[in-house]
Amino acid sequence: GGYGAFASEDVSRGELLMKIPRKCCVTLDDALNDNECGAAFQGLMEKAGPGSETVILAGYLAKEYLLLQEYERRIAEGSSPDDDSEMRRLSKIKFGPYLRTLPWKRGVNAQEHVLFWDNDYVDTLLKGSLAYEDAVEIRSSVTYATKILNGIIAPVVRKARGEGDDSDDDSGFRFPWQPKPEKESSNEILDGLEDAVRGAFVICLSRSFAAPISADIEKTEERLEPMLDLLQHSNNPNIKHGNALSGKIEVTASVDIKSGDELFNQYLGEEDENMPYHKFFTRFGFVPGVVEPLADLIADRSTIFFPQRASV
Repeated sequence: GGYGAFASEDVSRGELLMKIPRKCCVTLDDALNDNECGAAFQGLMEKAGPGSETVILAGYLAKEYLLLQEYERRIAEGSSPDDDSEMRRLSKIKFGPYLRTLPWKRGVNAQEHVLFWDNDYVDTLLKGSLAYEDAVEIRSSVTYATKILNGIIAPVVRKARGEGDDSDDDSGFRFPWQPKPEKESSNEILDGLEDAVRGAFVICLSRSFAAPISADIEKTEERLEPMLDLLQHSNNPNIKHGNALSGKIEVTASVDIKSGDELFNQYLGEEDENMPYHKFFTRFGFVPGVVEPLADLIADRSTIFFPQRASV
């Protein structure tokens, strides 16, 4: 399900199809340089270290998605993109068109993932399976990340929704030597944030690629590449992609492709070739080569998920 890309003309094996520059991808730099939350994301990274990169990227995606939802709500109620400065700002969300294509909820583009399940469903289907421990761990990590991201994202989204705190009003008498009362911080989770963060983590875990930051820097980064995201998965892909010295992603034909043929990518990377299927499922939400609904396989106690006792 979802989107796809097709060849508009015959393509020979090894022929270059496209180059994708870094600026067309969603990277950690987009989060760290974000006008609204960039400074807070930088502070989080300094405290938590490199392991926070996925959390920050997911937080950035979730924030942009919630702002996009607010923009679309206003449009549906009759607002125009040029109504005011806030609408003009919301209309220019950098990756808006890409965000609209992504699976923020279970079943969108046929996306499945344990992060979309509730606790009872996880226990009922996965308890006793090889995937259970991984599923519980990833769900706990995302729940914790949501609480951290709430303090960063909630004020920005509440402002866009017009839910600003009236305590900013400096009303009432106060002697000159009396300090301005401090605002009480709220730990209440922003409405819609939990779903947005879950969806953002599913997107990062299932769709991100590792690529070098640039030709001069050997370090790789986690990157979302909208163009590659359009391509469907196949165990027999007809394209391949690699990292050019320029930092761009080069996509070439791995076989001869005829005009009208759909282009297929293989999501399984070299580092994942030996990943057990149950771990592949808890990260990507599917198992390569399996078309049957995974919930049915789990319910039937497939050997992919459940260890089998040796016969005596």
